[in-house]
Amino acid sequence: MQPLCIFILTIFIGLSVEGQTVSTDKVKPYNYDTTLKGGYKILLIVDDSLEHLYLKKGDNTINELSSMARGLPYKNLGYVGADFKNYFVLVHSYGSGNPNYIELIKKTTGLNVLKDSGAAWIDVEKNQEFLLYSDNDVPTQKDKMTLLNIRTGQKQKFNFPSDIFQEPQVLNRIKIHKLTDRQLVIRYDTEKGSKTRLYNR
Repeated sequence: MQPLCIFILTIFIGLSVEGQTVSTDKVKPYNYDTTLKGGYKILLIVDDSLEHLYLKKGDNTINELSSMARGLPYKNLGYVGADFKNYFVLVHSYGSGNPNYIELIKKTTGLNVLKDSGAAWIDVEKNQEFLLYSDNDVPTQKDKMTLLNIRTGQKQKFNFPSDIFQEPQVLNRIKIHKLTDRQLVIRYDTEKGSKTRLYNR
């Protein structure tokens, strides 16, 4: 009786082990800052064919942020452009002067709250929590810059300086110079030198 029980137990253990899925996913170090305010962090997981970025808090995985084929530059996958209290900007960069595409991620959900699918980075004011971006990755004179108050969600639209379109890489040449409750001042580069423009808010 005892040998029969041992035989049955051996078969059961063998089937149990065979039925288990052995995960090949591996946590890898990331070249960019992965620590966020509020105890959140970004984790890079690599499987057989893809690389994934996940948003986590403690042991809780909140959401997958992005994924792409293995071997591509990590900056394509995304990096933190700005970290705010309740949100952060995830930037996707493709180099060669191309616009930097952005997502504004809500930390509690891991979801992008920007409805503009082609939103592209211009600049940020971290202390006051303002994001300046373009709805169009390659803007024309018909497009506008968007100033987003991260805390309130309020948006304001501003025209691009007309002379900035005389040269390529429009978005890469604009910076926030000064931001107050009443004014936005940008500095932008041209072939004739650096210029500023003031907008009333």
